[in-house]
Amino acid sequence: MDSIEAHLSNRLMEYEPLATPGLESYNTSAHADRHSWGQSPDKDSTSSHGVPEHPPPWPSVRDQPTPPVNPDLIVKMQFYMEYYENVMCPGMVFIDGPNNPFRDHILSLAANSRSLQHAICALAACNLRMKRKLSLACGQDDKEQNLSHSMPDIQSDQRTLSEEYQHRNLAVHLLNEQLNDPTKARGDAVLATILLLCHYRMAESGIAKFHTQFAGVKKILGLRKSSPYPPSRDSAWMEALFTYFDAISASINEREAQLNTSFYGVMPDAHLLPPGAENLVGCDRELFRTIIKLGRLNILSQNRPVQNLLSPSTSRGNPSRSQSPLESSIGHLYKPQHPHHIKGDIFANHHPRFDGIGFRKNLDEEQILVSSLSSAAYDDHRSTFWREWKDARIALQSWEFDAQRVLASLSDGLSATHAQVRDLGSLSEAFRYAALLYTERLASPNVPSAHNNFRNLVSEVVYYATSLEAGSSAEKFLLWPLFVAGSECVNEMQQGIVRTKCRDIMTRSGYMNNLAALDVLERLWTGEGGDQQGRGGEPGLMRRGPFSWTRCIGGPGVEVEWIMF
Repeated sequence: MDSIEAHLSNRLMEYEPLATPGLESYNTSAHADRHSWGQSPDKDSTSSHGVPEHPPPWPSVRDQPTPPVNPDLIVKMQFYMEYYENVMCPGMVFIDGPNNPFRDHILSLAANSRSLQHAICALAACNLRMKRKLSLACGQDDKEQNLSHSMPDIQSDQRTLSEEYQHRNLAVHLLNEQLNDPTKARGDAVLATILLLCHYRMAESGIAKFHTQFAGVKKILGLRKSSPYPPSRDSAWMEALFTYFDAISASINEREAQLNTSFYGVMPDAHLLPPGAENLVGCDRELFRTIIKLGRLNILSQNRPVQNLLSPSTSRGNPSRSQSPLESSIGHLYKPQHPHHIKGDIFANHHPRFDGIGFRKNLDEEQILVSSLSSAAYDDHRSTFWREWKDARIALQSWEFDAQRVLASLSDGLSATHAQVRDLGSLSEAFRYAALLYTERLASPNVPSAHNNFRNLVSEVVYYATSLEAGSSAEKFLLWPLFVAGSECVNEMQQGIVRTKCRDIMTRSGYMNNLAALDVLERLWTGEGGDQQGRGGEPGLMRRGPFSWTRCIGGPGVEVEWIMF
């Protein structure tokens, strides 16, 4: 991981992004006297050991008992919390409003959760650090940069980085203490802390053990379902985001989505995003019903085992085919169990464990299940693949953006302008054509990217990506469509458009997952992935999927994932 981070840091200085908005204009005092962050009730306990001043970049939680917190760290928490509230929160949704859950719900939970407070501070510190890097890279050649980066600046950067790591380590340590407690593990603040730590990893590099994070979330959501007292539905928006992140990550990283319809106990064509989710993810919720299936289709295309979809007989008593498990009260889904049964069966020896990059791999019980499948199970894979491929293809081709439905689903107090609705339609079309391009590659793994079928679909993605209003808040959601289209793009002008879009998103957001994605695309465009070499796998080697990016990310011994959000 250190080598990946160093490589991305070097790549950052090769780009010439626009000036970073919001960095110079925001100068909230660290001594602002609103909420006294860092002094919440003792909901998250800590040990009496100190935090190393310069912790390693990828700590092991087991080896690092943590805090009381350095008083100097507490003093600056107010600054980071206000930076998160005033600068970051508006950019974490499509349309900002009084009920923005990243501001309204997260900060409400943080008032009583030190783990969440430290996760917020880690994210804010990381975002500031990355925007500073972008500002230094803007308009300076290497010589100028070296001259301007004086020793005091270096020392300041090191101190800021140390604070960031301390906040991150504290958040992880306190989170693990909550996960050790069956009651606390079911709390909304636990989900919020993991969500902010996911954002931290996206801001830092976009490369982490996201699959194990989502496996941990799956375990936690299972605990919440099994609780005798169903949790509030205030956290439904967080469950929706995890479901979306998992699906997008699965489509890129050679796996099946874990938070799918089988997990939620609904039929395969059910909604998994609640009404109004477009404001959180930028993708039409109707369209997402198909996009979530792409990772599964990829696995099927490689004759690899997949989870069994729910049959009608197993879905009795579950929500209807069109009902989302996240959009309304789902008390009937929660099956009370005796407390001793919960503790003994779910928490005994394998409670979720977070290490700052992801949850421990022993959570992934599906891996054990699929590895036990007999060879006879592969016989029906091709017919299953083509049946599900056809269903997905028809759904994508027939989908149409319904502006009135989306407007009606927006939360109270939120209104959209005509331009914003138009941008959301263009954004959803970019997703649709990227998904069509994805299915085209699955159906034609050995056809060159220069074939008209691919070129036409790439052109559609690029067209809709460039149809957004200049500086539109919808642009930040474009990374997945741009990455899928960019991986098949052979036209240099279109490559330049994708490159510029990725840089613009990175410049405005300060999220380095955009740089990680662009780095992969640059390697593909220079021929590193090869257009046809090894498509579909090679005899005697680990099987890879039909996508060119699989030769640039992942592989034997690599346990991290790239997330394109």
